[in-house]
Amino acid sequence: MVISLMAAAALSAVVCGYHLVQGQKMLLTPLLRANVGEQSKQILRCMFHCQSVFFMTSTAIFLICSLNVIPEMYAYSLILFLGLNYGIFSIWQFYVASLSPPNSSQMLSIQALVFLLISLFAMLGPLLS
Repeated sequence: MVISLMAAAALSAVVCGYHLVQGQKMLLTPLLRANVGEQSKQILRCMFHCQSVFFMTSTAIFLICSLNVIPEMYAYSLILFLGLNYGIFSIWQFYVASLSPPNSSQMLSIQALVFLLISLFAMLGPLLS
């Protein structure tokens, strides 16, 4: 369980860093410059930051659970929940990639693959122990 959760924590940290650095530049800034209402911009900013908090929290939880800081009974359901969330992210990312233009669909597919790997590593940990 420890190795798969460490792998999930490492991949999740990479996703978190990418989201905070590149997502700020490539997603949030252009959305806030768009010709939409101020309320819509606030909602988009809030959603971006909520997703950032989720990525940071899940990275911390994967790391804490891989170090056996909390009992396995609590870690089991928590890790499965996070694994399912990353699986849903993966499905949505593959869907968005299939609808995107060919030049941007490769990067979206890679992100979906990383989400899928995090999901698999997270769910394999508790299920194999």
